[in-house]
Amino acid sequence: MKKLAVFLYSVGAGGAERNVSNLLPFLAEKYEIHLILMSDIVAYDLPGEVKLHFIEKSNPYENGVKKLFRLFFALPILALRYKKLCENLAINTHFVLMNRPCYIAIIARILGLKGRMVISERSCPSVIYKEGLSGFANRLLLKILYPKADLILANAQGNADDLALNFGIDRRKIKVLYNALNLDAINELKNEPLESEFKPFFLNIGRLESGKNQAMLIRIIANLDDERATLGILGKGSLKDELQNLIDELKVGERVKLLGTDKNPFKFIKNAQCFVCASRFEGFSNVLLEALACEKTIISTDHQSGARELLGDDEFGILTPVDDENAMKNAMKKVLTEQRIRQNFENIAYNRAKTFDGAKIAQNLINFLENTYE
Repeated sequence: MKKLAVFLYSVGAGGAERNVSNLLPFLAEKYEIHLILMSDIVAYDLPGEVKLHFIEKSNPYENGVKKLFRLFFALPILALRYKKLCENLAINTHFVLMNRPCYIAIIARILGLKGRMVISERSCPSVIYKEGLSGFANRLLLKILYPKADLILANAQGNADDLALNFGIDRRKIKVLYNALNLDAINELKNEPLESEFKPFFLNIGRLESGKNQAMLIRIIANLDDERATLGILGKGSLKDELQNLIDELKVGERVKLLGTDKNPFKFIKNAQCFVCASRFEGFSNVLLEALACEKTIISTDHQSGARELLGDDEFGILTPVDDENAMKNAMKKVLTEQRIRQNFENIAYNRAKTFDGAKIAQNLINFLENTYE
C-alpha cells in the first residue's frame, strides 16, 4: 500500500480542515495515511488507521508580527523537519493544504525530498494577500515556490484563474478540485435536536473577522422592520466584542445573537429558514455547500471566488454584490416575506449538494495524486 502524507496546519474548525476530514475515510481505503500537522488542534474525528505526526505545535492565534517572523525564519527549519519525517516514513506521495504547509513542503522538495507533490490552493491569493508586508511576503513566496509542485489543485475555477493570471503559473499545472461533503454524516447530524429557544430565521456561520462582514448583516436586521427578521451568527474570532457592541448599540439583542461554536453546525442550519453569507472573499465555501445539503435557501455575496460557480446565476441561491448593503437587505426582505421563493430553492438544494459527495471528490483527488487524470 502506498504511503500518503496529508500535510496541513491543524485539523481545527476551518474549511480546509473540514474538507480533509471528509476525504480521509476514502483516502484511507487506498493509502497508508500519515496526517502531518503544525498545531495540536484536532476538532474532527479521524479514521482509526490514520497515523498522526507533528513537526511543531505552534499557537494558531499568534499575532501578526510573530506570524510574519516565523514565515521567513522558521520555514527552512520546518522544511528540514518535514523532509526528515517523510524520509523516515518512506512517504511516496504528498497532499499539502494551506499556505505555510505548502511553502514548507516545497522547500523540503528543493532540499531533496522525493515523491509526487500535489498542493491545494483554497483562496484567491491576489485578494487575501493584497496589502501589507505579510501580503507582499506571501505573494513572493507563492510566486517562487508554487511552480515547483507537480500539481496545484484550486478549489474553485476563480482561484485557478487567479494563480495563472496574477502569479504567472502555467495553467497546465493547475486543476480544480471542489470541496467534498460527507452527506451521510450531515443527514444524521442535521436532525439532532437544537436545544435552544432562539431559532433564527437567518443564519450565518464563519469566523468573526472583517472578511466575513457580519457587521453588515447586523445593521440590516436593525433596519428590517419585521419581528421575524432574526439572525444567529455561529463562530468565534477577534471581532466578537466589536460585533456584540454593535448589537447592543443598535438595540437588536433580542433578534441577533452570537452563538459561539458547536461541533454540529448542521442542526443550526436545519432549524433556520435561510443561510446568509456576507463574505468579501472566500475560496469555495464549505458552509454554502453544507447549507445546500441541509436543503436551505441561500443568500450570498458574489465574492471571489466560488459562490457563482456553486449557485449559478441565482439558480441555486440568490447572489448580491460584495459590500452592497442595500442589495443584501432587499434579498433578505424578499426571502423573509415570500415563502414560495424559499420553497423553490429548498426543492432543488439537495440535488445540487450531491454533486460534491465525498466519494466522488475523493476519487478525483486520487486520480490527481496518481497522475491518472485526463
